[in-house]
Formats: sequence, C-alpha cells, structure tokens
Amino acid sequence: MGNNYLPPLLFAALLLLQGEACASPTIGDVSSSQQSTIMLKSALERARIEKEINDMKDVKVSASDLCTSKGIGMLSLKAVYGVGNQRYASFYYNASSTIEAQEGERLLCGEKVKSIHLDLVEIEKDSVLYTLSGSSHAIIKK
Repeated sequence: MGNNYLPPLLFAALLLLQGEACASPTIGDVSSSQQSTIMLKSALERARIEKEINDMKDVKVSASDLCTSKGIGMLSLKAVYGVGNQRYASFYYNASSTIEAQEGERLLCGEKVKSIHLDLVEIEKDSVLYTLSGSSHAIIKK
C-alpha cells in the first residue's frame, strides 16, 4: 500500500473538515437527509398497511349470503391437518370466509362434520351425508 492510500476513516475526517470550510453539505447533513428519507418511506409503508387492514375490516359476510336452503352450497374443503386422532378440517364458502372444525362440530350454515380422513371429509346437513375431497364438487352419499 502506497502513500496514495487513505484509510476510509481518515478520508471521512478530511471531508468533514473540508465541509466546515465551505458551504457544501457535510456528512452529517447527508446522514440526516438519509435518515429523513428512511423515516418517510417507513411512514408511507405503515399508512399503506393500515389502509389494507381497514379495507379488510370493511368486508362483512353474513350467513344468509353464504348459506343455501338445500345442500351445502359453495362449501369446499381447503385442507385437512392434525396428528393421530386430533384431526382438523379447514373449509371455505368463498375467498373471505374460512372456518375450521373437528369431528362433531357444526359449520356456519348448520352442516355437521361427521368424520375427517386424510383424503376426505364427511359432512351432514338435513339428514343427507356429503363427502368433500380435494375436488370442487361434493358427492352425496345415500
């Protein structure tokens, strides 16, 4: 390393001293400006996220909009998970209405979860047994 090499710390100190001698921005000014920019970007991102959360709160779905008098309507099986006999099923009526249940529990429109298997779930409504699987259509068991 020759005499032309200045360590970064020495270089910064020279710039700082030079900045005091003239009216050009100092390292402190640049740092302050960068900090202000970061704070503004952070505030903008926070406002964007708060708006998204408020928009989500405005989405209200009533059971009468989702439930049908016959059958299980648009009820679909989203996932089955659990360990051993502690199995849960996740269902959805539409993109904004998801519900989870275990065997024996009732869903939003009065459907009863009869059994949960790894590849299918049996649902009962109005004494009719339906089988939900990964497909988009329920199969009626007689």
